[in-house]
Amino acid sequence: MTILKKIAVVVALLLVGNTAAWSQCTNWNEIAKKGEAEDAHVVYRPYLKDKTVAEVTALAESDFNLAFANWQKAYTLAPAADGQRPTHYIDGITLYQAKIAKTEDVAQKEAFAKVIQGLYDEYLQCYPDDRKLILGRKAFDMFYSYGYGYTLETLEAVKLAIDEAGNDAEYLLLDPTGLLLVYLYEDKQIDKATVQYLYNKASAFANHNIEKGHPYKAYYESGKANMDAAIEKIASEVFDCGYFRNSLLPKYEENRNSWEAVNYVWQKLLSEGCEETDPALAPLKADYDRLYAVRKDSLDIVRRKEDPCFDGSKLQEEGKYQEALARYQECVDSTTDPEMKAQILYSMASIQTWQLGQYGTAQSNAQRAASIKSGWGKPYILMGDIISKRSSACDDWNRRLAAIAAIDKYSYARSIDSSVSDDAGSRIGRLSGSLPSREDGFMRKTSEGQSVTIPCIGETVKVRFRD
Repeated sequence: MTILKKIAVVVALLLVGNTAAWSQCTNWNEIAKKGEAEDAHVVYRPYLKDKTVAEVTALAESDFNLAFANWQKAYTLAPAADGQRPTHYIDGITLYQAKIAKTEDVAQKEAFAKVIQGLYDEYLQCYPDDRKLILGRKAFDMFYSYGYGYTLETLEAVKLAIDEAGNDAEYLLLDPTGLLLVYLYEDKQIDKATVQYLYNKASAFANHNIEKGHPYKAYYESGKANMDAAIEKIASEVFDCGYFRNSLLPKYEENRNSWEAVNYVWQKLLSEGCEETDPALAPLKADYDRLYAVRKDSLDIVRRKEDPCFDGSKLQEEGKYQEALARYQECVDSTTDPEMKAQILYSMASIQTWQLGQYGTAQSNAQRAASIKSGWGKPYILMGDIISKRSSACDDWNRRLAAIAAIDKYSYARSIDSSVSDDAGSRIGRLSGSLPSREDGFMRKTSEGQSVTIPCIGETVKVRFRD
């Protein structure tokens, strides 16, 4: 099609829109050309009555053109038909949807889609009693129309339709809602609150119609399932425990004696931030504990084989420290969870400190744990303990300087993590009397605040005295 012809098409479409806007809700009982409008209506209607868009698209070209020309005449003269039914708006939407299907020209498709939206708007204006239904149909068509699709404009139409219809909203809005929310959230066009609000509204009307046994209950169930499947992609980012609890507990209720189902729901809820002490989870926890008790030994064997983190903790409990360290190292090398990695490195450092006396490696692992998990005081408490242990190999002067280094670690731990304040305070209290005296400093020509390296432990401190 030439550029001139494309322009002509768009102009014609705009003229149709302007005529409709001018005539607004005129029906053929209000005009002098009532007979012409009725005749045009009678000619085109058999081609569209009870037909789908696909069936209208498949009409012979001559039949389609005849139907369209007469619909256009009837619509132009009397947009509101007889004033009792919105036939001309509905048929116009069907005809333009067929036109979209019949052309490959994207510009035409987008222009036709705009005409369809205009027909919906006129329908809403002239037949307000159909508002709840038509807002939904309009939003649905926007989602699947050229020029609209995955846009904020479409989402606003969906939101308006759901807000106004409430529990009367049609099932056909469910699929577009899920797909739109995921796309626009991932594209950073909407925030979590928007996703939560519209998903909850859509879920509410779907669940209402399912529970009430709506004639189209199966369609509501299918649409809800499709929406949930789409939302699952972003659920962990967007929703808190409540969403997962509401989603998963019904599945648990249906399978209370299935270890696989109960274990999955329990572990998933905990991973999504639910608390073990949540009263709503009490029956689930009871069933989990009951089923786990039966399978504990066999489950532990499998888990220890497959999970080096878990196996390491069990080996540590059994006093098999070298084996525990080996499995812990496998865990550190394989896990992508920073929290898990930090905890395991701390456990390794503890074994190396208290059971194996590997102070250098223990110090390194404690530092790695602290660097991975900020604001965590326990690794610094352990580093202070390591310094105290290593200082036993130092002479008296350097052992007293090492007390300063250990106190510095304990003080820092207390400053970043209130949960270790008591442990840090008691250790500082025990070591405060072990600091060097001023006389010792004078004899070694060392003044307060001077930086001194402690060769036996490889630490540097700023000197301070106990007196």
